[in-house]
Amino acid sequence: MEEDKILQDSPQTAEDAVLEARPHKRHPNKIRESKIDIFLNIVNITCLIIGVLLIIFPLLNYFSLAFNDGNTNLNVVIFPVTPTLAAFKYVLAGDGALDFWRAFGNSVLLTGVVTIGSNLVEAMAAYPLSKRDFPFKGGILMYFIITMLFSAGIVPIRLLMHSFGLIDTIWSVILISISNVTHLLYFKTFFEGIPSDIEEAAKLDGASDLQLFFRIIVPMSLPIIGSCCFFTIVGCWNGYGSALIFIGQSAKGKMAQPLAYYLYLMLQSGALDKSDTWLMANAQNVEAAAMVASIVPILLMYPYVVKYIKGGLQIGSVKG
Repeated sequence: MEEDKILQDSPQTAEDAVLEARPHKRHPNKIRESKIDIFLNIVNITCLIIGVLLIIFPLLNYFSLAFNDGNTNLNVVIFPVTPTLAAFKYVLAGDGALDFWRAFGNSVLLTGVVTIGSNLVEAMAAYPLSKRDFPFKGGILMYFIITMLFSAGIVPIRLLMHSFGLIDTIWSVILISISNVTHLLYFKTFFEGIPSDIEEAAKLDGASDLQLFFRIIVPMSLPIIGSCCFFTIVGCWNGYGSALIFIGQSAKGKMAQPLAYYLYLMLQSGALDKSDTWLMANAQNVEAAAMVASIVPILLMYPYVVKYIKGGLQIGSVKG
């Protein structure tokens, strides 16, 4: 009788009210997880926690070394034992500042030119390829995919750069990094999801193809543009493979070293002055301080682009 009265008083919430009156009953719309599902969830959560610890612990240790005095490095775990800014002063304003800031400037130039040039070219190439009636679309797309899967190799590319006189210059790294077919495919997939009615309306209003692209398509494509630009920035800022091939350690090469390559040489060859007693005692701290200073720009930029990354990663998740 009590359940019938509840059903009459509130028809829309009757089922929930009955379940509240009988708390021992399971909600009919809730899927009961099997024992194997519960076990797999526990395993997944455990693996994620272990993965986070494996990533966070070395980072905390490195940050602690950057702010620690070299005489107590053996006691550092995740917090500085003897806090000091001496390592940062050496890297940013001391004897090592000139090399660090020169490499920093080279990385800014490399990252800026590649990010703007690469994504602009890829977006403009992907837009016509997203149209069904574009002539020779299949052949052109296959050409791009083949260049993504196969390359001529390191030696021919180095010989080409040498013939252009670009060895030991930052422009050799820029040219080799300017093409990214993967991002072209991302742009193409995103453009295919833009309603054609919008483009037809713009053309009826007298918009040219360039006006249509830059005034309508580009503002609507900020999620994919933000995502691709961020991934390009991170790849250029942290990458040193191309610099390792095209930039040497000569006087000319040292002027063109990007920051990641400069840090690589510092860690691999021990480029610090071995005649300086303080520097040798704090070599590990100086290296850690340089590494921490190099990742600050990426950390500061991430909060501003994360909203675009979330939108861009949803490309292709829903069809129809």
